[in-house]
This record gives sequence, C-alpha cells and structure tokens, in this order.
Amino acid sequence: MSSIKRLIVDNFQSHQHTEVEFGLGLNVVVGPSDFGKSALVRALRWVLYNEPRGANFIRVGAKVCQVKVEMDDGTIVARLRSTTGKNQYLLKSPDLDELVFEGFGSDVPAEIIQVTGVRKIIIDEHSKVELNLASQLEGPFLMSENGAIRAKVIGQLGGVHILDWAQRSVNTELRRLGEREKRSQEQLEQLAESLKSYKHLPELQEKIEQITYLIRQIEQNTQKVEELTALQRDWEENKKALAGVERVLSVMTRLDQAEERCRQLVECSQQYGSLVNLQMEISQVNKQFAWVDRVIADTGQVALIDEQLQKSDPLYHEWKDLNQVASELEQITNHLKKISFIAERTKELAAVEKQLTDIEEKRQRWKIYHELGQDWKEHDNAYRGSCLAAERYQKEIDQHLQDFRKFLLKIGKCPVCFGELDQEAIERVLNEYR
Repeated sequence: MSSIKRLIVDNFQSHQHTEVEFGLGLNVVVGPSDFGKSALVRALRWVLYNEPRGANFIRVGAKVCQVKVEMDDGTIVARLRSTTGKNQYLLKSPDLDELVFEGFGSDVPAEIIQVTGVRKIIIDEHSKVELNLASQLEGPFLMSENGAIRAKVIGQLGGVHILDWAQRSVNTELRRLGEREKRSQEQLEQLAESLKSYKHLPELQEKIEQITYLIRQIEQNTQKVEELTALQRDWEENKKALAGVERVLSVMTRLDQAEERCRQLVECSQQYGSLVNLQMEISQVNKQFAWVDRVIADTGQVALIDEQLQKSDPLYHEWKDLNQVASELEQITNHLKKISFIAERTKELAAVEKQLTDIEEKRQRWKIYHELGQDWKEHDNAYRGSCLAAERYQKEIDQHLQDFRKFLLKIGKCPVCFGELDQEAIERVLNEYR
C-alpha cells in the first residue's frame, strides 16, 4: 500500500510555494488561525478528488496554479490549472515517461486513482465518505453521522452491503420483471382484442380464392375475346376482299358467252382469210372475162366464132372452162356478198382480240378470286363459330361479374386493402373487367 511522502503547493489560494513532508500513518496539520492549514487540505482534495471545481483557488496575481503529490515509491501526481483554461493531470513514474490527462470533466482519471489508492467510499446513492482526509472541526470517524450511515458503513466493513446490494438488485429486477409481465399481459390482451377483428380472415381467404379464380376466368375470357376480336378484324378484311371478288364475278357472269363468241370470231377470221384468197382468184377471173368480152366485142360473127371454137379444140375447151368459170363467178359473187356482210360484222376484230386478252386476264383473276372466295367461306364459318363462342364467353363473364358484384356488396370491403366499398366504387372495379 502506497502513502503520500510530500506535498508541493504553488500559487494555490494563500500559498505561493509550500512544501510539506508527511510521515507514516496519521498526519495532523496544526498552527495558528489563518495560516493556510485548510488550504493545504483543499489542495490535497483538489489533487485526489478533483474538488473544488473552477479556477477561483488560483492565487491572486498568478496565472498558473499547480499542486504536486509525491508518493513513497517516487511517483509524482501533479494537478495544474491556468487562467487561460489549461486543466491537466500529470503522472510521472521513475521508470516511465510523463503522462498528461485532459478532458476528464468532474472525474479523476483511473490511472491517478490507481497510483494514489484514494477514492471516496459510496455508502448509498446519496452518501459518500472520505476515509483519507478530514476537515477542520470535523468529528471522529462516523461519530458525527446518523445511525443509518453508521449501520451502512459497518455493514460494508462486514460485507453486509453485498447482501443489501443483492437484495436491492433482486427487488429492482423483480419490479422490472413485474412491470414487464404487466406490460406483456396488457400487450396480450391488446393482441387478443386486435385478433377479434381478424376472425373473418378465413372467410375472406376463401372469398379471395374465389375472386382469384374468377379473375383468372375473366383473364382467360378476356384473352379469348381478344382472339375473337382479331378474328373479327380478319373477317372484316376478308369480307371487303370478297365484295371485290363478287364485283368482278358480276362483271364476268357472261364469260362463257364471251368465250363462245371469241371462238366464233376466230372461225370467222379464218373464213375471212379464205374468202380474201378467193377474192384474189375471182379478180384474176374477172380480168380474163374482161379480155374475153373485148374479144367478143371485136368479133361480130358469133356463129363463125362458135364454129371456129368447136374446130379449135384448145380454144373450145378454154371457152367451156370460161363458161364454167362464169357460172362459178356468179356463185362467188353471191358468196362475196355474204363475205361482205360477215366483214361488216367483223370490222372490230382487233378490238375483239384485245377484249379476248382482257377476258383471259380477268378469267385468271376470277380463278384467284374464286380461291379467295373459298378461303373467305372457310374464314366466315370459323368467324361464325368464334362469334358464338365469344357470345357464350361474354355471357359467362357477365354472370361472373354479377356474382362478383354480389360478393363485394355482401362483404362491403375491398378484399385486398380492406377499404370501404360503395356502389360507385364497385361499379368502377367491375368496369375494369368489362
């Protein structure tokens, strides 16, 4: 156990520089009044207990106040305070470097307490006892204290304070646990009361499952409606295309008659070519007839000519041939009249040929439109089936929405957020699925 060997006081209250050496055991400072005895005790208290606070104890005219306590092992504890706000504890050991402590507040650094071994003894939360220092006019130890304090100190000397501390701790813990139990019981009651408002949750869960099923059905039906809508759009497009096909077909209703006339025109064209060739031959024959007429006009004696013709075989035979040609010429003339009539009817053959080309193109287009018409009929049948299915699904959706409306009116709350639902809010919800 260490003890104080020497006290050095500089500029503390009335002491400018004072050194006091202590002996072993109890030390008593005596002397006349107002010679600074109490100031020495205050200087020790300032170092050992960090009391008094402030800077009023600095000697008048001085700027720095310092108190040193030298222990018997050579360790020096110094307390320093200046008017500029400097506030430090200094600890210097013979075998260690000097330590400086600042910012310790109203406490004494633990290193200082460990070196001096001086601390206040705590009797209870309101009472503390200083065993190492006694002030002037202070009575013997514990004699000036009341009975409760003396009992507590004696109890601490005998270790009874540990039992008191344990009892106080147990009582505190029991009170804390009791309060905790009370709070827990209140919380349980509150939770039990709160759980009453959730009694309908199983029913709501079942209804939510039903609503989820209905929503799934609505989504599926909505998807089917979208598919049917797409089919309807395709049907409308096919309907427009079919209208065009029907217009073309109405124009081409007389295609067979046109083909027959075209065939007849081709035959007429061929006959016309033959007649043109025949016309050329007739022209040659007419030239020969003209020559014969000139010969007959130049000869007045026809009988003689006839006799001479009979006598002249080549000429006779030629005359017979010409006579035959004259007969044929009359037939050819009649035939030419027919040809002229046919030619009159076939003056627009080039235009007819162009029409035939257009008709062939239209026939090909009609073939394509006919195929489109067949496709349209298939799409039309599919669309009619889709319309029937859409109508059936729409009825199912309307029925599910009616059930959903009744369900929402029955519960009166949103199954998701548990908010209140009125008729208008329910209609808004149902409109989202229509």
